[in-house]
Formats: sequence, C-alpha cells, structure tokens
Amino acid sequence: DVGRTPSDTMGSLAAEDVLRDLLPDVLPSVYLRLRREGINTATDLVGLDKGDLRELGFTMLERSRLLQWSRDTPMSALAEGQTPAKTATWVPTPTNLAGAGIEEESFAIPAISEMVGPTTPELVEAQHRLDEIEQQADFWCSLVSAQQHRELALQMPQVSDHDGKSPKSWHLLRMRSNSFSEEVGDLRENVLEGLFDLTSERVSQMYSRMRGRSEDNTVTLDALRFGLHRCGLPELEDAKLTKIVEAVSKARRVHGRAKTAASRGVSLIEFEAMLSRLKLAQLLTAACPLPVDPETLGGRRVVLGSAHVSGRLLAVDYNTQTASVAHVHPANVREFFFGHRRRPRAATDMPLVRWVHMPGLDLNLLLALTVKYSLHPLGVEDVIEQCPTKVDRYGSHYFAAVEQLILASPVDGSEPVRVHGRHVALFCSGPPLFDTLVTVTEPDHDEKEDWPGGASREAQSVGDAWVERLRERLEAAHSRLRERRADFLMYQVLDLSVDELVKVTRAYTTRLSILEEQPHITPSGLVSGWLQEVQLAQQQLSVVARRLRGLQRLIRRIIEDPDVT
Repeated sequence: DVGRTPSDTMGSLAAEDVLRDLLPDVLPSVYLRLRREGINTATDLVGLDKGDLRELGFTMLERSRLLQWSRDTPMSALAEGQTPAKTATWVPTPTNLAGAGIEEESFAIPAISEMVGPTTPELVEAQHRLDEIEQQADFWCSLVSAQQHRELALQMPQVSDHDGKSPKSWHLLRMRSNSFSEEVGDLRENVLEGLFDLTSERVSQMYSRMRGRSEDNTVTLDALRFGLHRCGLPELEDAKLTKIVEAVSKARRVHGRAKTAASRGVSLIEFEAMLSRLKLAQLLTAACPLPVDPETLGGRRVVLGSAHVSGRLLAVDYNTQTASVAHVHPANVREFFFGHRRRPRAATDMPLVRWVHMPGLDLNLLLALTVKYSLHPLGVEDVIEQCPTKVDRYGSHYFAAVEQLILASPVDGSEPVRVHGRHVALFCSGPPLFDTLVTVTEPDHDEKEDWPGGASREAQSVGDAWVERLRERLEAAHSRLRERRADFLMYQVLDLSVDELVKVTRAYTTRLSILEEQPHITPSGLVSGWLQEVQLAQQQLSVVARRLRGLQRLIRRIIEDPDVT
C-alpha cells in the first residue's frame, strides 16, 4: 500500500516542497503519483519504505537520498516545517555513491525528454522555456561545423575502445578491413557505446564525473567541455560553451533559482539537453563522419540492395481522442528530431503515445533516433546485425526483434508456397509512461542462405502491409487501440507477426493437401517434380518451425513480465 493518510499533528511541510529542495531533478510523473496516493506532507514521506518509493517511480539514487533524509530528520523538524535545506547536503559523487551502497554503474535517472510536464506553474513555464531552446535547430546546428569534426578525426585519442585501452580515430576506422563482422565490432564499441550512448545510465554517470572535477560539486565550463568531449563532441571554446549554458539555463534564472548561469553550474536536465541536441546537430548536418559506408554498411547493403531504403520516417502521435500522422522526410527532418510532441493540456493527463516507424535501415536516421529516444547501444547493434527473434529489457525499457515470414504466393495453394523474410526491431519505452515505440523493418539479409531453395525474386516486392493496417487502426474513429499505451502497441506488432506466420503455415497445409490429391505415382515411380516440391516444403517447414519457437519464447517472456499490460 503506497498511500498514506496525512498526519493531523505533525508534518505541515508539503511533500512536494521537500522533493523540490531535496531532489530537484525528480520526474514530474512522480508528483502525479504522490497526489493520487494522498502523500501530501513531509511526515507522509518519512513513513514510506524502499518498496513504496520504488512503486512511486523514484530511482535508486533518489530512494537512497530520501531514506537517508528520513533517518536524519527528527520529527520535531517536520512539525516546525523545517526544509531539507537545513539538513546536511548530499551530492552524487563517486565517493558518496559508494558510501550510500550504490555502485556508480547503477546510478541512473530516467530519460527526461518528452515526459509528463511539471506540476507547478513556475516549473511548467521553466520546462516550456527549455523546450523552446531544445527546438531551435538552427541554433544547435550553428555550433557544430564540419571543420571542427575534420580536426576531431585527426586526433588519435578521440575515440577509445570501451575498455579505454586501445584508442582509435575515425580515419583509422575507415582504413580497417571491409569485413562487416570486423566493422560491426568497432561500430558498437567505438561508435554506439562511445559516441551515441545517451541512455540515462551513461548520461548520469558522465554528469557525476563532471561534478567530481570541481571542489564544490558544480559543473564548471571546463568540466562541461570535458564531458561533451568524452561523448564525442569537439572541444568547444569558452565563448560557445557560455552561449550554450546561458541559453539552456535561462529558465531557472528567470525564476530566481540562480543569479547567473555559472552560480549553480549546469543541472543534469540541462546537460542532457545540451548533449542530445549537439549530437543531433552532428548527425543532421553531416558533420559527423561515420566509420562505415552508410550505403553498404560494410558490404551488407550490397546483398540487400538499396531500393528498400527510403530515408523517411512515419510518426503517429495518439491518445484516446485522436491520432495525428506525420511523414518525416529530408525537408522536415530537423523539425522532427529537434521538436517535441504536444504536451498534455492538464497535469493529470498522460502524455501522447508516439509510434515512429523506419522502413529500411538508414544508418544516419537510426543514430538520430538513438540520440533522440536514448536507445540502448546493444539494441541498436542488434538492429544492424539483424539478430534472431528475441526480447531484452535494458533498465526499464524493452527491445524486441522478430524474424518475420510473409506469404508471397496465393493463399489457395494453386502455386508452390513462396515467402519473403523480413526483420522487425522494436524499441519500447518502459514503465511508468510507456509513451514511445520505435520500429525498424528491412528485408532479411540472410534469407538467401537460411531459406531452402533461396529467396524468390518476386517476393522481394512484398513490403510491410502490417504497418498500414496498424496505422489505419490507430486512425479509426473509435479505436480501442488508442486507449492503451506503447507496450500494448508493441504487443500488437508481435501479434501481427504471428498472424503472418499463421498464413504461411495454412498455405503449406493447403498446398500439401493439393499435392497429395494429385496423381504422383506412375509405373516408373514418383513424379520427379512432385517429389522435389514435397522435399523442399519439408525443409522449408523446418525453418518455419524454428521461427515459430522463437516467437513462442518471445511472447512467453513478455507475458511473464509484470510491467507489461
């Protein structure tokens, strides 16, 4: 039971005031749960245990800070309305993390982009001001120049392996072997993890290290330059850094929370905003050279062909009332990636759910999605490598992959069964909001080797019909699908994949029944063509069975997850 009844004798200090002083970066969605559970005073907060705080959505670091405050704050202080500012200050440096029993690698906050808005008028206005700065694509792109990145590529220690022992640079990566397997290893370690990992864990770890570089645990310009450079950005001069800090810290300065941009340093939310926008500017201005040819991905696209890569995205924002569809193309790509979805009108409303679909693997767009939605590097690598059917959970978020089989021949069994292999990858934001689903589909690049009889050339024209069906369902006048969150939409994609596989199995059943009825025995033996088709169908059905078992494991794991509806 998370809810508590406010005390009538003590605790006149409001719980939200305590959290704003104690945990200024706590997610606004936590405030919503506090209100719904009737946790109104500081005394109510003291009565919560670790399990209660976890259910309310506090991170590990926030739970430890609140529990320490509960132990150190006497009841008399609560009765007098004494604020946490009068108690000892605790900051998340590596030393204090260890003292609190938290490993630095587990220090994490949820991603702050596009969450439920703040609950007070001042915080709402401050968040709106930060959103306005984040959406100024020209401002951020002007800070990133191709010349800076040409100089960056010549710096030997710029990009290091994940273990930090063997430095590499962009131009050295380009000189490596054209073997796709070798390049993927470099792509994951040096690019995905080293340069485009903006998960909450990585951002908070870097922020902690930046604070540890100063005596007063504030993020100075030098510490900010260090953190941005460690994330693959060029070493910006003081003038540009000051311009950035002045812009993103304007919101809190307006409300008197800091006299100058440097008086409090840079907050975690502000650092996340700077880092994500500068990385997007790198990608969308073509100022960030990639270590592999984006047209071939180290030779892989030569097998697939490039016709299926559109360089476009489909974005659907929806809630219970309506759904809006946007097509992202080169002319409006900056507007989409730097922009935000519309925020809820009321504080009690949940945010819009967004579904982003990418047909075909465009490396630049995939990396931009990785930055915008803090996709996990291991999941992004699985998209590039086209991993087998699986589901993983990274923190509170989900990644799933499905090896689809789509029927490309008539369902009546009048012709031999032909199928087309597709690879579908899904990134779903986790609890409590479940507000974003990203899907990536492309042809199965192993189909020629894995599918007995080889891939049918005619089948290559078979696309993703399920995408259009799902979009139509979301746009329907009284869609029940819009009543649920992104986890249910993810389940619907998996369900449609199962439906496609059912069509394939039924087609085989029908075709084999027809073959059985045909005269196939002659005085000289079995008809050769008949026997060959039956043997080929037997081999192909073994692949179908393997794909079916993978889907069964995936769905079983999702059903067993208590956080998925």
